[in-house]
Amino acid sequence: MKLIKYSKKILSYIILLVFIIGCEGKTDIIKPNIILILADDLGYNDVTCYRNSNENQSIDKPPTSQTPNIDILAEQGMLFTDFYCGAAVCSPSRSALITGRNATRVGIYNWIPEDSPIHLRSWEVTIAELLKNINYSTGHFGKWHLTSKGTNQPIPNDQGYDYSFFAHNNAIPSHRNPENYYRNGKPVGPLKGYACNLVVDEAINWLKTNKNMQTPFYINVWFNEPHLKVAAPEELTKRHKYNQEYYGAIENMDIAVGKLMVYLKENNLDENTIVIFTSDNGSRWDHSNDPLRGEKCFNYEGGVRVPFIIKWPTKVPQGKTSKVVGSFTDILPTVASITGIPVPSDRIIDGIDISPVFLGKTAIVKRENPIFFFRYFHDPICMLRDGDWCLLGYDTLIPKAESLNEGQLGKIRPWQFMENHMEYLKTITPKHFELYNLHDDREQKNDLAKEYPGIVNKMKNKMLQLRKEMVTEGGDWFDH
Repeated sequence: MKLIKYSKKILSYIILLVFIIGCEGKTDIIKPNIILILADDLGYNDVTCYRNSNENQSIDKPPTSQTPNIDILAEQGMLFTDFYCGAAVCSPSRSALITGRNATRVGIYNWIPEDSPIHLRSWEVTIAELLKNINYSTGHFGKWHLTSKGTNQPIPNDQGYDYSFFAHNNAIPSHRNPENYYRNGKPVGPLKGYACNLVVDEAINWLKTNKNMQTPFYINVWFNEPHLKVAAPEELTKRHKYNQEYYGAIENMDIAVGKLMVYLKENNLDENTIVIFTSDNGSRWDHSNDPLRGEKCFNYEGGVRVPFIIKWPTKVPQGKTSKVVGSFTDILPTVASITGIPVPSDRIIDGIDISPVFLGKTAIVKRENPIFFFRYFHDPICMLRDGDWCLLGYDTLIPKAESLNEGQLGKIRPWQFMENHMEYLKTITPKHFELYNLHDDREQKNDLAKEYPGIVNKMKNKMLQLRKEMVTEGGDWFDH
């Protein structure tokens, strides 16, 4: 199939023109600095402020990571309990985060391996590109994973970022002394230190270099931690009984977050800076997602519900908790609303503006379309969240993935996205359904499908519609 390619140049002119016209006579347009902090594979239960509010904690191997600096963000801002990432794995989740579009619609169906043709396409419009239209300075620091190494694909600098310091995928050989970082597209070579500290130091140095800039800034600070292969200083690992390197990496990342916050405070940047902290998907470790069901890779709550904290002094009420359902796709339209710029009108934006929630204007927001996940790779292949209701859709041609180990799964569906997957991806569709009321049952223990067939049927029809629509738009990477 032929894909519609959008002209970014034309779109930029349109956005700028609309912005100029819309701003005539207005003096209340807010242009805050924005920092988007992203952890990698951090579980819902790995952050202390979330763990303190959770029930049904594990008794045998409780998470022991301490995150005082991330907790301060929650104390000084708003914590969301029902926030969803973009997908249960890295690459598609990140694509949804910066485009406001469902990952399936973007065409990133799974994590991007080495030498893959899959990447964030050049015509997708990122948050950075929108903000560049209103004179923001932009930077990306940390893991990218929207391209594959060794291929001629767009890097952050091609997607609206003035400056970049990034790894295509995970830190190699580990978080300790990574060797695979690039600065503005050029290999940096072996580095000394831990990835989270190197990333924050690079971001701070960029802020220092540009401290006299007359424009607001937007930066991504996307950590490799605590994704495998984990590594952390001994003084952090030795105090943990279980998963020492994992919990040590979380705490090392927390220290890096604190260092960045101190810099903002000492340089009078904190008052007009929005800080968002979240994770790209759930954790793969036992109990890190408690009390939620499942883990990374799976469309259960433990795979796709993530910590989400937003801080904006004087604007966001301190120490508040919101149960509003939100999603990564909401971030782009929310940023657009805050800064007074329109979202792209030539494509579907799946997210909504949730700023009225954290600005204290309303406790609820209306979402026209439910939050939707499609992942052909693992059962359940589809998830739909509409209000308190969650519908899971399974491909019954194979056993439920929960009953399969990695070796068994690999034989059925290889881990990497490959050419022979495309036809399968286009045709696979959910055939068996489970229904949960997440208000009463966030652990997803009580399947209500038989009790509420009308709700199942309504949500099923929407699920099937969205799957077909988004797979069609996502397109075929191997269409010869």
